[in-house]
Amino acid sequence: MSSIKSKEKIIIQIYFFVIFIFFFQFSNTLASENKIKVFYSGFSLSNTYESNESYAKFTVDLINEINPETGIDIISSKLLSTVKNAKFKNIDLDINNLLDFNKYPDQAIVMSLALQHEEFTQEFNFATKKYSGFYDAYFQILFYDFSDKSLIASIPFDFEIQMLSDDSFNKKKILSRIKEFYLSDNLFANLDTIINEFNIKRKYKTRIGVTKVEILDKAFEEMPLDARKYLSSYKNLIAQTFSKRLSKHHNVAIVPFMEGQAIGKKMKLRFVQTDKVYSINLPNPDFHINITLKGYKRVLAKTSAVEDLYYYGSFLNFKILQPDLNKIYFNESLRGITQIKIPKDQSDINDWRKYYYNMEILFDNFSKNINKPDRKWLKNASKKKISKDLKKLKKVLEKVK
Repeated sequence: MSSIKSKEKIIIQIYFFVIFIFFFQFSNTLASENKIKVFYSGFSLSNTYESNESYAKFTVDLINEINPETGIDIISSKLLSTVKNAKFKNIDLDINNLLDFNKYPDQAIVMSLALQHEEFTQEFNFATKKYSGFYDAYFQILFYDFSDKSLIASIPFDFEIQMLSDDSFNKKKILSRIKEFYLSDNLFANLDTIINEFNIKRKYKTRIGVTKVEILDKAFEEMPLDARKYLSSYKNLIAQTFSKRLSKHHNVAIVPFMEGQAIGKKMKLRFVQTDKVYSINLPNPDFHINITLKGYKRVLAKTSAVEDLYYYGSFLNFKILQPDLNKIYFNESLRGITQIKIPKDQSDINDWRKYYYNMEILFDNFSKNINKPDRKWLKNASKKKISKDLKKLKKVLEKVK
């Protein structure tokens, strides 16, 4: 009798196991069917040959180095390896036609990672007696319809590489360090995590994007000497930095700002592995973001025998509007202040690096406070009461998801 019961128990267990496997495979099939088919088109530069000197002066050298195993450059190779092993929740990424765009089907959705801007700054640290270097790279993850080359969605992201040296950094040393990081570290490791936060769709009803960046004369007093010469580059940097923070905290795709390049609402993409150049049609955002950089200020707050404590401040105005309805949702000046200690005997001070860091924090705090206002931050950031306007912005951002 016990033997019969034991057999019945085994049969029941097998039955439920089969049912579990069936539903597991069925749910996976449904999930796969719900994913949007996307074709990976590789790494690109969102600029023209003429602008490489100011926008991508390090990367244009690195992409000349070919990985013998893949036959493509070292950056594209690292990126390809990353997307091959990525786990995307909402997209089914096809990587088989990387070098042959002619095989894309009609109305194919294509994804490319585009470098928009990169820069390097350094400073001698008297405490460590070493040079500190900072390489920053700013990208757009682009989704677009390959048939008519129209942008569907753009997700900004960036990373920073910090490095130390006994001697001042020259271009050769900078390139060597950047290459080392690309080969040894996976700088694109969280690419799938970033994309998974977004609901990628073929069409969006409404869009948002930075449409204007203005830098007032007072701000140039604290910016690098070549800021006026490379004005478009610095405007793109400000727009990209803000867009990334807004996108990160609200999971919204943002129409990229391309000062000096978006002629006729088009964005030039030069694909590295094929050396082809395409013009991507940029949609006009329904909601416009205008940023005015009013100026920077440094104030000595406290001093001692060994160090000085400075307050670094950034002052900007943000205007967010819907032109078609002639409606303004936010139009306020905000300030951000950070405390930075500097050794007493340090003479080589990179103030621009500190101002930019301060501005980045202001962008981040502004974006976070749209979701959950913090009274202390609101009081320090503005002389006015802006909590009601932030609630308006939250509703706007819900519309563009």
